[in-house]
Amino acid sequence: MWKYMLCLLFVATIAQGKERITLVSDGVANYVIRTDQNNSTLLKAAAVINEFTKLSTGTAFDLQAKEQDRPAIILEQVSIDNTYPEDSYSIQFNGANMHIKGSGRGVLYGAYRYVRDVIGARKWYIGRENTFIPKLSSLVMDADYHIFAKPNFQFREVYFPIELDQEYLDWYGLHNLEEKWGDWGHTFNKILPPSIYFKEHPEYYSLYHGKRQATQLCLSNEAVFEHTVEYFRQKMLENPQAKYWSIAPNDDIGSCTCERCQAIDKREGGAQGSLIHFVNRVAAKFPDEQFTTLAYLQTANAPAHLRVADNVSVILSNIDAFRKGDIGNEPSAATFRRQLREWKSKAAHVFVWDYLTQFTNYLAPFPIQGTFQKSLDYLKQQGVEGVFLQGGGASYSDMAELNAYILAHLMWDSTVSEDQLTDEFVNGYYGKAGQTVKAYLNARRNALPAVSSPLSIYGNPIDNRNDYLSPEKMEHYSTLLEKAEVLSEGNRLMEQRIRWLGLGLDYTYLQQARFYGPRQHGIFFEENGKWNVRPNVQRKLQRFVEDAKKLGVVELAEGGASPDQYAKEWSEIFSAGVHGNKASEAKMTMKYPFDPSFPANGMRTLTDSVPGYLDYSYNWLLWTGEPMEIAFNFEKTKKVDAIELNFLQDARHWIFIPKEIRITASKDGENFKELLSSKIEEIDEDYTVQKVKFKAPVADDVKIIRIYALPFPSLPEWRYHPTRKVSIACDEIWVE
Repeated sequence: MWKYMLCLLFVATIAQGKERITLVSDGVANYVIRTDQNNSTLLKAAAVINEFTKLSTGTAFDLQAKEQDRPAIILEQVSIDNTYPEDSYSIQFNGANMHIKGSGRGVLYGAYRYVRDVIGARKWYIGRENTFIPKLSSLVMDADYHIFAKPNFQFREVYFPIELDQEYLDWYGLHNLEEKWGDWGHTFNKILPPSIYFKEHPEYYSLYHGKRQATQLCLSNEAVFEHTVEYFRQKMLENPQAKYWSIAPNDDIGSCTCERCQAIDKREGGAQGSLIHFVNRVAAKFPDEQFTTLAYLQTANAPAHLRVADNVSVILSNIDAFRKGDIGNEPSAATFRRQLREWKSKAAHVFVWDYLTQFTNYLAPFPIQGTFQKSLDYLKQQGVEGVFLQGGGASYSDMAELNAYILAHLMWDSTVSEDQLTDEFVNGYYGKAGQTVKAYLNARRNALPAVSSPLSIYGNPIDNRNDYLSPEKMEHYSTLLEKAEVLSEGNRLMEQRIRWLGLGLDYTYLQQARFYGPRQHGIFFEENGKWNVRPNVQRKLQRFVEDAKKLGVVELAEGGASPDQYAKEWSEIFSAGVHGNKASEAKMTMKYPFDPSFPANGMRTLTDSVPGYLDYSYNWLLWTGEPMEIAFNFEKTKKVDAIELNFLQDARHWIFIPKEIRITASKDGENFKELLSSKIEEIDEDYTVQKVKFKAPVADDVKIIRIYALPFPSLPEWRYHPTRKVSIACDEIWVE
């Protein structure tokens, strides 16, 4: 006992009336770690404490299994109960001993809390190069230090590149869906793959327009139910560690319209009826297992009468909401808020699938910072139990480091000040340039358009060329980042981090240059009657591609091009150059208006010498559900060699080439000659995004040109959608 008392006197001191305890003194460890050495979680927690203590102080604690006469850091895994909900932990002193207790993996999360609070280390982003570990000679703590932490949400996923770093996930107590789910997300095609079953058993699949389609399952078919039960029985044997099992429709619109499915759906108000009825039946076969299903698209609303089984969690998506405001106040999220309230009245467990990046342009500036804390606190107050925050996944997206850092903290405590977290991050991660970076973030946010303007997860840098991504605003952002670069000079790591910020501005510049083409801010400029590529465009492209690859950018959009593919596309743009268009000299009239959702450059889109590329959202005019009928009228006859136009084929977005195309021309304005006539009977299943060219030779004088394109009257069965109409998209109409 006397040895213990001497040691206690050695490690405890009184400073300004407050007792302090010294764990490490001048590189000497005064404590040991005591824990059950047969428990892998406890051993990992001990290894974390020792690793970072040694990296900071140069020493580590001895590991002991039994009580001895030295004060100890005691690691203990406790049962999950009301006092210690799953993954919660506590850290406090009892006498001289420090106790770190946790349920589930909580003791490991407590070990990392020790690393943050006692050592003062910070993990800013993935990789040790982004982990700050102070060099200390001693570790001293207040004797009354006491932490009890339990997460706001029982499931916490921040789907950014941090997923690639298990240490980051453990450091902040985050999850990876692959650890928790035996089957995740959209699973109908996993349960009954059409490639195996559809040919012999079309009755397993949904009935559309009187025909079985291999898009969703027929949930009233008893054989489907029996197969699903057997499927999960086998999967559970293969993966007994999984906590959740998903039963959810494929990622597409549509549900079965057979008589039995429709009877349930009509009673319950939509396709959610047959889904919940089916999921409840399967879940009843496995009362000790946890299932999830998706409230998404046609199943987003809660059923009118059915309650969700207690061992089923509903994952509600807010995909239709814009992102300017927090989810509790954003006007476009009103439907989501209603759906959440209704699901909470029908289900004991509700998760939310949220979206925090621009999926069409991962690197474009997307100023959603400032909404995180209010959004997560709203979800917590509404009783949401789990959150899947979808960023760019393994591919880098705008402000991924900052976003992940803030969200990781708010997942545990949604009352923490987001502004405080932002300051801590920018000052720690960007050093002397931190406040300049914050000024850049504030400038982006403050330049957002009016409340009524969308900030969409499917937006485009072109959409905001007149507001927060205008050339003037972009110049201002560039000036701020140049100042940040100056402040970071001499520190290679800081210089690199600032450069990553500039990557998004370069990408925006390049994308907008495509839109402007031969105009100001565009790709090309004219000199001595010859069109040339602007040197700045070439420089930015080369630098952008090199840096994007260094940063680990896998794709520039969801399912989009890699940096190398992007460079190849640009090479083709440079090679094509600019050539004049005689159509720009004519008066153009348009019988049917184009789709106002995609205004591009207005009517001039068809004659501005800027071709459309493979992204339908700019440089294309769309007609949805009605024909395109264009006339060009020259004041005087003009020699024309050929007429060429391109249509876009993008089945994923319900854009198809026309069913019928006619081009006619007249010398006198009264008598017309047919130059091209094309008719297509049906559309083959093909999801390749491509431009389809139509060219009519002329070699004659022309005064009036008429172009008519008729879309298909309905969507093909293989791309059926109950509310969408067929669109056709036309870019430049070249008159040569």
